[in-house]
Amino acid sequence: MTWWSKAEAGRALRGGATALALAAAGFSLSASASPTTVPGAYYPKWQDEKDREKDAEPREFVLINYFFSRATFTNQIGDPSGLKGVALGPIGNLAGSAVRVEDLKAYYIEQRWIPVIEYSPWFVDGLASFRAQFEVDFLWGRAANTIQPNEGGGFNADQVNIQTKNVNVAFYPFRDPTKLTLLIGAQPVYDAIFDPTRTPLNDIIRTGYKLTFLGSDATGLSIFSSYKGNAKLSLLPLGTAQADKALEDDPRLKYIWLITGDYSYPIQPGTSVGVSAWALRDDTKGDAFAFEGLVKSGPSSTGLGSFTGTPRFNIDRPSGTVFWVGANFHHNIDFRTGRLGASGFVMYNGGKYTSSNEDTALNPEVSISGLSANAEVLYNWGRTPNDVVSLEGIYTTGDDDLSDGKYKGAFTLNMYGLPGAVWFNHKTLLLFPFTSTANNYTGAVTDISNQGYGLRAAIAAGSMDLIPNKLNLKLGAAMASANASPIRWNPDVRRGRFIGAEVNAELKYNIRYLMTVGLHTGYMFKGSFYDGAERVTSNPFAAFTTFTWYAF
Repeated sequence: MTWWSKAEAGRALRGGATALALAAAGFSLSASASPTTVPGAYYPKWQDEKDREKDAEPREFVLINYFFSRATFTNQIGDPSGLKGVALGPIGNLAGSAVRVEDLKAYYIEQRWIPVIEYSPWFVDGLASFRAQFEVDFLWGRAANTIQPNEGGGFNADQVNIQTKNVNVAFYPFRDPTKLTLLIGAQPVYDAIFDPTRTPLNDIIRTGYKLTFLGSDATGLSIFSSYKGNAKLSLLPLGTAQADKALEDDPRLKYIWLITGDYSYPIQPGTSVGVSAWALRDDTKGDAFAFEGLVKSGPSSTGLGSFTGTPRFNIDRPSGTVFWVGANFHHNIDFRTGRLGASGFVMYNGGKYTSSNEDTALNPEVSISGLSANAEVLYNWGRTPNDVVSLEGIYTTGDDDLSDGKYKGAFTLNMYGLPGAVWFNHKTLLLFPFTSTANNYTGAVTDISNQGYGLRAAIAAGSMDLIPNKLNLKLGAAMASANASPIRWNPDVRRGRFIGAEVNAELKYNIRYLMTVGLHTGYMFKGSFYDGAERVTSNPFAAFTTFTWYAF
């Protein structure tokens, strides 16, 4: 949950499991003394109010461990260029991870460890906490005696593979994080409104915009308050480049800035409505990197979209501005006020990029105008919160001609990160990628823009506890199509819009508290979207085993 990183390819797959990890961290931290985990002046008042005099004193030092391992058997086979040990992106592309689906079988085992450190010394009197996380990922049997992220599972190992994650300080001016939190430094950044260092998993992935537009890590400043409603304001530099050094002898850094403002109001217990206004300004002229020295960021990047599933604009050395205006709601997603829950959002993105080359042969500018919408309904039919049926739909506008000066689709931060956003509460394994992962995050649709062609998708799922709170079975089905006609894979073969349909099943067993083993399998019937695709000749399938343990 709160671990999304985008600076390196290894962290590129922060996707599902990484996000899972930090959200768990958020859950763990928020699970201690509420409303504050920080020892200090506020603690005795809380202790008296809650009659908790027999509880142990809150700890100054907290260590949370997230361990995850996944074994995979599949016919989705990635061949990533430059990103060793990592595969991500939509199937069928000839570049990026070049994921093919043919009459081939592959198997591998991947592993992840993320420790979360929190230090809240008594002498700061409840005013601050320090947090830091790092990450170690690798495939079993791959690489040893070297320096490389996402590797080190080979014989002898001896691998330097520690990836920097979040390092930040949280200030609590009123000694009560619910009133005001100032988060400074490298931090998780999400399109949900809640403070990710203190918020349960469900509130991160099932409220707001559900990580479909923004879900990663970045340095910057964020302000959170839930004093009257919930409010968030963030200012984040997403990238830099010396864009004018070569041509104008100007060595100054040019930045990609993102500012987000969100407000959510609880209209009744468990029900909130929210609004958002975000803006991004990019002055790097396409010279900033999502993967340093290898994959440039921004809408003109020749490599990024192949990894993240976004379109490439037909423009060179662009600078520009993008804005988002949206609204969202959620109702009873934890079934605390009844059996029916729901959530959803609507988001409009607009803006314009302008080429810095006056004599460009490409578009001198590209304007942006796209709409996205999502809705989910859940019903708790049984004895436990895990006995749930759900139906979810997502819609994004598409563009029939990605080469002209108008882009009519969704614009996410996958345009700038590896990845920068992952909608991972979708309950599918192949149509949208299975997000319990460390290094491999592939599927038919990896960004809600669907490579610029837009998206219409419906997902149905039903789960039940075969043994209450111990053994859970989930069955699911999904289907998706593009909103616009895609460019042909083969000039001689007409390509359709139907992407495919998936069926899946998952069985999870809770060995102990926060220790789970799972069996997951899915099969996708590919649609006419892949007609003429030489690298997608079979229906995708996959089987996974997972082991997850949060320890604190």
